[in-house]
Amino acid sequence: MKIGKNKSKSVDIGPQSGLSINQWGEVVRKLGKNKIAVISLVVFVVICLACAMAPYLTKWEYSAISVPDRNALPSFKHIFGTDYLGRDSFSRMLYGGRLTLRITFVSTLLAAAVGSILGLAAGYFGRKADFIISPVLDMLGSIPVILLAIVTESVFGWGKGYFVYAIAVAAVPKFARIVRASVMDIMGREYIEAARALAVSHVGVIFRHVVHNVAPAFIVRFTSLTAEALLTCTIMGYLGIGINPPTPEWGAIVLIAKSYMRVAPYVMFIPCAVIAITVISLSLFGDGLRDALDPNETSF
Repeated sequence: MKIGKNKSKSVDIGPQSGLSINQWGEVVRKLGKNKIAVISLVVFVVICLACAMAPYLTKWEYSAISVPDRNALPSFKHIFGTDYLGRDSFSRMLYGGRLTLRITFVSTLLAAAVGSILGLAAGYFGRKADFIISPVLDMLGSIPVILLAIVTESVFGWGKGYFVYAIAVAAVPKFARIVRASVMDIMGREYIEAARALAVSHVGVIFRHVVHNVAPAFIVRFTSLTAEALLTCTIMGYLGIGINPPTPEWGAIVLIAKSYMRVAPYVMFIPCAVIAITVISLSLFGDGLRDALDPNETSF
């Protein structure tokens, strides 16, 4: 009597679920070869660190008025010159950057947390969950962020920075959709079916397999939406929806400087250049990160 050669095979669900440590190392290596992405990241980090260390980089108070120094040209005394009240523009840009970047990161992190949960629930559970969540996301995505900001500021207090929640709410659908699409793309994969067949709990499947697969697309989306939130925050300040003076904020600084553009154009050009460099550097880094995470890219 011959014994059949069929043997039970163990199901390997690990290697297919997300990027391994070696693969993440390859991503870092590929990113390091992209000089534009690396330089952009360095520029963005330097700007963030400079704003964070504002008290140590300037001796001037951002609200200190000096009438004799009004609209002074850039010099060793005032690196970026002064505004119409004689306030040091470099100091105001550093302290204004602290506020602008704080609002940017807080709003993006809030949107990422809420959007990830909603997108994960809609993509993983599908059907009823998706039927409820998707229309809500569509509704939020159809509301202009400026309108949300005006309503938020009117309800909670004008000029106190509550528009950060409006920026977060407007970005929630963007995070939720990318997470939902990524999760739905992998739900039919063999390792997901194998995990379910082995009676792995929903929490186990999500954290062991789903999160790893969603991470690359989510990280790229996070960088792009951070740049978008930064630009939105400065636009809010330029429209007068931001923080009340004399607290500096990048958009508000440009708003005030535009009235003196003919007298002292550098007072407006320098803040605009700093804002542009910050947004562009973050966007270029996001592009490089996207290329590094693309499995079809072998080199730069």
